[in-house]
Parts: sequence; structure tokens; C-alpha cells
Amino acid sequence: MSLSNYLVQRGKRGIWQLRVPVPRPLQTSYGKRERVKSMGTSDRALASRLAQPVLAAWRAEWASSGQPQTAGEIALQQHRAILDQIESHRRNSGDDDAQDAAIRGWQGEMRKVVRKRFDGDMESWSKMANRIIANQGFDIRAGTPEYDELVEALADATVDALSVFTRRHEGEPAAEPQSKTLRLALQRKETIAPPGETLLELFDRYAEQRAAEGAKRPDVLKQDRKVMEQFADFVGKTRRLETIAPEDVRAFRDALRKLPTRWRERKELAGLGMREAAAKAETLSLPRVTLTTVNKYLSTISPLFTWLIKEQYNITNPVANLLHQRVKGKNPRPPFTTEQLNKILASPLFRGFEADGKEHKPGGVKSDDWRRWLPLLAMFTGARVGELAQLHVGDIEQHETGVWFATIRHDDATGQTTKSGHSRPAIIHSRLIAIGFLDFVDRQRSRSATDGNPQLFPELEANKRDQIGAKPSEFWRDYLTAIGIKSGRDGFGVHSFRHTMADRLREEAGLLDDQIEVALGHNQKTVTGGYGRIRQGTVPLLGSMMEGVTFKGVDFTGIITGAVSKSC
Repeated sequence: MSLSNYLVQRGKRGIWQLRVPVPRPLQTSYGKRERVKSMGTSDRALASRLAQPVLAAWRAEWASSGQPQTAGEIALQQHRAILDQIESHRRNSGDDDAQDAAIRGWQGEMRKVVRKRFDGDMESWSKMANRIIANQGFDIRAGTPEYDELVEALADATVDALSVFTRRHEGEPAAEPQSKTLRLALQRKETIAPPGETLLELFDRYAEQRAAEGAKRPDVLKQDRKVMEQFADFVGKTRRLETIAPEDVRAFRDALRKLPTRWRERKELAGLGMREAAAKAETLSLPRVTLTTVNKYLSTISPLFTWLIKEQYNITNPVANLLHQRVKGKNPRPPFTTEQLNKILASPLFRGFEADGKEHKPGGVKSDDWRRWLPLLAMFTGARVGELAQLHVGDIEQHETGVWFATIRHDDATGQTTKSGHSRPAIIHSRLIAIGFLDFVDRQRSRSATDGNPQLFPELEANKRDQIGAKPSEFWRDYLTAIGIKSGRDGFGVHSFRHTMADRLREEAGLLDDQIEVALGHNQKTVTGGYGRIRQGTVPLLGSMMEGVTFKGVDFTGIITGAVSKSC
């Protein structure tokens, strides 16, 4: 049936709904006889455009059940049954002469069937339709357009079965159905992936191998899978791998470009598929994702196809050459200026604030948790917020030379991860010790001995994306906005401390870029870097590098609480 048969206008506002009967064999598992989705518009043309991908997705989902769903699929099933029956009759006819006679008999039968079809005598096919509906439990009622479509498809299937039989025995062994209905059904069937080889099933195999190789972290693979889920929803969850073409990827890319960030969370796009949402977002002139974001999605999809090619799948990479070229993002995390650092350190969070939730307003409350210490740690170590947020009290250590450091740990046993996949030391700057960080560590060790929680910042938990740094990152963006440092999407955030440290290592400590990379945990890939077992950047060397940063011009008056030396 055409799309128009399933669109119904409802309510005072005349909103169009897509209402499609669930195939009868699937109604028990679905728990309903009809699937309904509002198109959210009274515009018929827009509703039709939005409904098309939804209907296609539903049909693909039902098709994956293995049951024939459309009139064409039912007819194709019957076509094969008739053809098998005719061939069986021919083989059982006897010797060659008898088989020739059988073939001539079926040729005569074909002429009769064609005449009946041409004359509109559909009685025999109506009876066939009734038997199939009764036997297979399809929810198709006589007198409906859907019933008439099935009867005509069965007539085509019968004619095609006799035609294929005749052509095969006249020297065309590869003869296939010629009617449009059956050709479309065959084409549809050929696009369905075999068991175990849907896009998401293949991605899960790829992800398992990448994780086992240590090539990708589990949290990254989890985010990659979400991208693949969007792509699979777009091209069809049951789509055969070989049929995914560059034009499919291009359509996905172009639809994604029309969408705003976090489009699924926007009320005006709630419940819509990606194609529908892109069309509506364009109509509403919603802000778009950046080309950089689009490229990130494509760069997540492409490696799967590259891996499949290495696994000897006979395909090409449909993503190749479709990334946007010369996409250079503006500095996403600009460093803080000296003036901005002074404004931060003089702000209520570090001097006294009104209450929880009002940290930007002056008052008498002082924080002794992650709100105060995480940004200070980030400022003095240059480490990533997620790596600092996961620290345990036992990760704060003193080297035999007297240098204090935090072990930024990558350890599956403790659930701690790093971007590089390796543990590394991060130096505790003497100025941070003077501010009282080691006293804070002492207090957390005492607390940990009582409650058994080893975290340095026990209030922090990983979000649903396994990111323990998400909460402080969001808090810090809001705080910077509240105290007048951040404006909109200018890039300022807690990661700006990392860029600030890089600049000061360059300007104040006089380090070269390759030395800065080591100081900040970017382990370099060099020939000598692969020699030996000790990772680049020993604690004493890193200590001398980091102590070269003097924070010239930054006023720490009012937040330094103790002496520079401290033992615990």
C-alpha cells in the first residue's frame, strides 16, 4: 500500500498521524495491532516527507523477523512455491518425452492464466489470497485496498512462475520474475543482512577486537557505538553490508549537518527519526552542528569499514572522500590570561560563597571538596579534568627525592583510565602545596579509612557515558559564565587550565614543544622512545620542568594556607 493509505488527520489541530497495521504474526510480541506515530504537523506535504523514513524503518524492523510483510513479499513466497510445484511435477512425469509433454502442458496453462489476468478474472487469486491470509494469520480484510493489492500481486506471482518455468526450459536457466511487484520484493530481500552480519553486530565484533588489542578504551567504544546506532537507524538496521553505498553516507552526512547538537533532547524534535528531525530542524531554522562534528561522526563510521575490508569482506569503504575538507576548528579551549586567573582566584569559590548552588555569590561558606581542589589541580598540573577527577587518595605520593606527585592511573582493576592508555606521574607544584593541597589529602585519607571509599573526590560519580569528569566540567563552565569570564561557546572551561600550563611551560620554564608534550602526558612516538621500560618523564625531571613555572603576575594572596614543604 502507498504511504497515503497510512496517513490520517486527527484532533482539532488536524495533526497528521502515521497509522500502520502491525503484521498479524508479530502482534503478540508487539502487544498491539497498530503502530501509530504523530508527525507533529498539519501540513500534508511535510507529514508525507516526515512519514516516509518512519514507515521504511518499521518495515525494515518487521522484515528482520523473517516473516513476509508486504504484498510483494507474500507473492514472492507464493511464486517460489508454485515454481517448485511445477518443477516437481515435471521431474516426476517420467522419461524425456513425458517431461516435454508436461512442459507443453504448463505452457498452455500459462496462456490461460495470462488471459484471465488480462481479462480481470481474479476469482482464483482471491481464493488463493483468502487461504494465505487464513493460514498465516495476516490482518488483511477483503474489500480493502491492501487486499486488492495482495490479489493482484498473487496473480503476477502465478504468471511469473509459469513464465520463469517456460523460459528456463527454453534455454534461459537464469530466468527471474519480470513483474515489478516481484522484482521489488526480490530487491528488498537482497538488502537484508544475513544473521550475525547487521551493522551493529559487525560493529560489536570490531569493538571487541579493538578493546582486546588495547587500541580503544571501553568508554570511547561505547560512544562510538552510539554513532553507529544513529547510522544504522538511518540506513536500515537490517541492511546488508554490501548494499551500503557512498550515497547513503552522503545522505547521512547531509542530514546530520542540518541538525542541532543533542537534537534528540530538543522538545521540538522529540520522537522523530533522523531524517524527520533534519527536515523539521531545517524548517525551524535551528542552529546546526559544526562541520567538525560531522567529520567526527564520519571518522567513527569509517574505521569499521576499513576493518571489515582487512577481514576480507568484499566491500569498499563508502565513507571514503566524504569528509568535509580543510575543516579547522577555532581554538576550542583558549588559555586563561593572567588577568583571568587573578579574577578566578579572587572569586567567591576560593574566598567564600553564599551557599551550595550559589558559589558565584560572595558569602561565608568555603568549599573543601572537588569544587575548590579540582580546578586548582588542573591549574598546577595541566592534567585533564577526567584524569584528575578519578584520583584515589593512594595516588598522591612522594618520590624518594622529595618531589610530590599524583599518579594519573590507567588500571582496569580500579576502573581508572587515561587517554593514552598508560599511567603517568603529574607533579604537585610547590605553590599548590602551599595552598594546602596535601592537608586536603590528609583529610581525605582519614575519611577514606572510615568509609572505605578510596576516591580523592568521593562526591564524584561517572555519568552514563562513564565520564567522571562530566559534572565538574559542566559546573566549571557555568561558574566561569557566572563570574563573567566565559561567554556563550567561546571555549573557556576547565580544560583551559591545560592550555594555560602549556603556554607557561613555554614562556616561563623555557621548554620546547616536545618537552612540553612529555610534561603534560603526551608520550612521544620516537625511535628512542620505544627503547627500555621506563616511560618518558621521570618524576625528578618532571618536577624540575613544572617548578620552572612561576605563574608570573598571578596573585595567590588570600588562598595560601601553609608552608611549601609538607610530609605525610
